[in-house]
Order: sequence, then structure tokens, then C-alpha cells
Amino acid sequence: MPSRIAPIAIPDDFTVFAASDLHGQLASVDRLLARAGLSDGGGTWTAPPRTALVVTGDLVDRGPDSVGLVRRLASLREQAPRTGGMVVLLEGNHEVQLLGGLDAVPDIFRAFMAFGGAATLLSAGMTGADWHDAGTRDIAARFDAAAPDVRPTAWSFAPYARWRDVLFVHGGPVPGQDLTAFEGSAQRLWIRQGFFAADDPFPTATAWSVYRRARLERVVFGHTPVEAPTLFHGNRALNLDTWRGQTVSLARLAGDRLDDAVLDEEPVQPRAIADAPIAPEEIARIDAALPPVVDAWWLRARGPLRCS
Repeated sequence: MPSRIAPIAIPDDFTVFAASDLHGQLASVDRLLARAGLSDGGGTWTAPPRTALVVTGDLVDRGPDSVGLVRRLASLREQAPRTGGMVVLLEGNHEVQLLGGLDAVPDIFRAFMAFGGAATLLSAGMTGADWHDAGTRDIAARFDAAAPDVRPTAWSFAPYARWRDVLFVHGGPVPGQDLTAFEGSAQRLWIRQGFFAADDPFPTATAWSVYRRARLERVVFGHTPVEAPTLFHGNRALNLDTWRGQTVSLARLAGDRLDDAVLDEEPVQPRAIADAPIAPEEIARIDAALPPVVDAWWLRARGPLRCS
């Protein structure tokens, strides 16, 4: 049974860089990390001590090298503590679609394949012949034979992280949930307008009181594509999923204000696999339908969430 990973706390005195929705863009990510001084532009962590890199999910699918990107960031995560740093990898809905899809959950597998999942299979060296007209178990076996480290690595991603009063999460905080429910529910991976376009201001409105009491008053997230890094909730929430602008972005957080973050971006390479043609209304339906399916699968795969 895969073990549950606890939320990650980053020490207050760390310098923090953040990114989201990197989707297989290994070459672009290497260039961003090199310019920031976090890596040598390849496989070596070079950041000063007390530096953290946080990626808020969606390393896989769509882009040209999902397997290479997972391996690169997992390697940097292993190296960073040797020089007093951290690399924090958080789960996104695309990691869940990979894991649940290849675990033969039909609704999750359909989402995996509809939203660029075949690009991850390609990056493992598979071809269309390996998945067309093949059963899910066969596809999973072929993927694991080609890239045996990827699924275990994806299982190691954390649900969320915090630094000072900043919450890092893939989709966003969920109104009305306590932190235990938030940690254990997939809704934090799929929420969109229910967070960033909510009429209730974060974190002062009653709907967000759980986060305010936990001293989580700013949010860095992704999941919903934007043209450029975009602020919401009176500059208290920063969306870093910039694929609508055809870039991946890296933010160096500064002090107590997200609008003072230092931003860098790199153009993305073309998608290896296009998403299925799906209307916005159908995407909204999938966003609403998948979290309870994932919650039920998580319960079978990992057991109940236990409070510490």
C-alpha cells in the first residue's frame, strides 16, 4: 500500500522559489533553474543553503519529456538537503490521473488519456501501438517496465506545503473544509473558480476561517491556465500556471507580499500530445465529478487518513 505523505513545512528563514504546471517541459525548466542559481542547467543542485524550490503539481503529461522532468526534480530533491536546501514536490491532478488511471480506475484513466496523458507514455519510450486497443493493466505493465521509477516517485508527492503564512497547493484552498479534510480530499487539486473567483475574500471571509486560524493567509497555486502569473484576492493569491501564455514560470517569493515576487519565464516546447477536444462545460463537469472518484480510489489504495 502506498504510504500517505504528510504536508511539508518550509522553515521561515528559507528563500523560496515556486513553480507550477511544468508538464514535461524539461529543457525550459532546466534553463529557469540555471538562471535562478538553483541548478547547473542539468542534474546538479547548486542553490545556496536555506533555499527551497516548491513545484505545486502537474509535472507530467502534455509536454515532451514528463519522465525526464520527474527524474530531474526527484534527483534535485534528493541532492538539496546535502547543502541545507529543499525541493518540495506537490501532487497535482495530472499525477493523480497517471496513478489512478494506470491503477485501472476507468473514470480516472479516461481523464488521463483525454488531457495529454499519452505524452507521458511517449516519454517513457512507448508508442501508440503500446496503448491503442490495449487494456489498462497491460498499458501500466508496459509503462512500469519502461520507467519503473515514475509511479513510485509520483506517490511520494506531498498534498500541500507551507512557508511563513503561504500555502502552496495545486488547485487552491477549499472553502468550508478543515485542514484534515483539505489534506485528504482531492478537491484541492481540481478547485478553480470556487477559490480564485470566489466572492468571499481570502483569507478574511468566514468561508476561509480555517486557513486564517492556521495562519495561512496567502496562496501560491496553479491548475487553471493564465496568460502570465496572475494575482487574485487582493494580491494574496498567485497563480503560476502560465501555459495559456505558452510559458513556464518561476517565482522568487519576497517578504510579505506576493506582488513583490521576482518572476522569470521560459517559452514551452510544443505539446507532444494534444488534449482531446472538450468543451469548457465538459471540463467543468469533469472537475466536479472526478474528486469523489479519486477520494474513493485513494481510500482503497492508501487507507484512511489518520490524524497525527
